[in-house]
Amino acid sequence: MRLVIDGQRLTAKRTGVGRCLESLLAEWAETGWPLKETLLVGCDAEGLRGVAQTPGLTTMVVGEGWPGLVWETLGLGRVLRKGDLLFAPANLVPWTWRGKTVAVIYDTLPWSTPTSFPWHVKLRFGWRYRLAARRADRIIVPSEATARDVSQVHDVPSKRIRVIYPGPEPRFRPLAAGSSEIMEARRAVGVGDAPFLLFVGKRSKRRNVSAVLEAFKRQRKVMPELKLVFVGPEGGAKIPSKEVGVVNAGHVDEATLHGLYASAIALLYPSNHEGFGLPVVEAQACGCPVVTLRNSALVESGGDAAWYLPSAAPREIAKAIETLTTDEEKHRKLVTLGLANARRFSREVFAREVKQEIQLVAG
Repeated sequence: MRLVIDGQRLTAKRTGVGRCLESLLAEWAETGWPLKETLLVGCDAEGLRGVAQTPGLTTMVVGEGWPGLVWETLGLGRVLRKGDLLFAPANLVPWTWRGKTVAVIYDTLPWSTPTSFPWHVKLRFGWRYRLAARRADRIIVPSEATARDVSQVHDVPSKRIRVIYPGPEPRFRPLAAGSSEIMEARRAVGVGDAPFLLFVGKRSKRRNVSAVLEAFKRQRKVMPELKLVFVGPEGGAKIPSKEVGVVNAGHVDEATLHGLYASAIALLYPSNHEGFGLPVVEAQACGCPVVTLRNSALVESGGDAAWYLPSAAPREIAKAIETLTTDEEKHRKLVTLGLANARRFSREVFAREVKQEIQLVAG
């Protein structure tokens, strides 16, 4: 049996789903591929360059520049052949595929937070997410919260769902103040020696970016040197281009992200719903306190180490910022708790357990 991996999310500028797949591939390159014959199919030649070429793995690029649904059907769909096992790590499967499938479904956001998406996005992706969930032999989800959501939203028996927590990259760890990694990251985004707050991820409506900006403006009145750095892809909520102290860093490489996590005052992540919240764990692993909301999977990723806001109101976010910039004891406590919480999550365990599920479905 041949394992075919959907590598559409392995682009040059990977976001969360692509980075989770990248971590699986890196671990399997060291420990062995799930099946003897493994084919990774991508749509971005530059995005596949970082994948380690080891015995048992073949890579293929098809349909560069094609739209997603077209790529799934005419690109990946035409590569698949009878008897293959498809590993679909990005919520989607080709609608023409009827063979064995292990799918990763990260969330049910079009249903869980319907007001966060334009109607055309739900129209394009909603039926495709549901199709993937119902056709997959095994569904891997990143949290107990998402397991419940997938079972209820897609009417999938819980026996077909397996919770496996993602883990941060091993490089995400505390760094000494003034280290070359921190100094280079600060230089790369232009914050110099200034204290700064961090936001990581897409600026989706559910992540309350406008409230984050308003809370930052309030704190900056008493702390003018403070900066707010946004890391992530363009799109979503707009960042005022002339807002003093606000830095739109866009996509950054992992070395820069590591340095930013390790030197930020806090990660601001007040999301209304998440399937897991990988930035929460990454930040804690680097010794960065996390400010978030007590909902969905965030209570699983944040554990007892996050600052849980009662709401995403600007005054509540501002209160957390004020405390974490002035109360050293509180800051140290969250750092210590966060480091302990992050140790619950492991890239090695994540890769091993996903591999086991693939092998079980392969029989």
